[in-house]
Amino acid sequence: MKAPFHEYARKHSQTAVKHGARPVLFMTWAYADAPEMTAQLAEQYTIAGNANDALVIPAGLAFAKAIARNPQVNLYDPDKRHPSLAGSYLGAATIYASLYGKSPAGLSYYGGLDAKTAGFLQEIAWETVKEYLGK
Repeated sequence: MKAPFHEYARKHSQTAVKHGARPVLFMTWAYADAPEMTAQLAEQYTIAGNANDALVIPAGLAFAKAIARNPQVNLYDPDKRHPSLAGSYLGAATIYASLYGKSPAGLSYYGGLDAKTAGFLQEIAWETVKEYLGK
C-alpha cells in the first residue's frame, strides 16, 4: 500500500530542514481532461504542507482559476498533462508570487508570450497566492 502524500513529503522536508532550508511543495495541476483532480490535489498538498511546515505554491489552483476565467489560454501540451509555454509561465509566476509575497504583475519578462497573455497569467498567479496563502 502506498504511503499518504504527506508522509512521502515528510522525508524530503526533513532533509531540507536538516540543511537549514524551509521545505517548499509545488502543488501540481489537474490533467486537462480530469479537472476534478484539482480539489483532491489541493487538499493533499495542503495537508502535506501543514504537516511538514512547508510552503505550498498553489500552481494547481492557479491553473484552475486561469481556465475558469479564460479557457482560450492553453495551459497544456497535447498530452493534456504537461504544461504548455503558458502553463509553465503561470507556474513560474505563481512561484514568484509565493516566494516574494508580491505580485508578478508588471514584470517585463514574458517568456515568449504576448504581453496580454503574460499579464493575465501574472494577475491570476497573484490572486491565487493571495487567496491561498493569505498574502
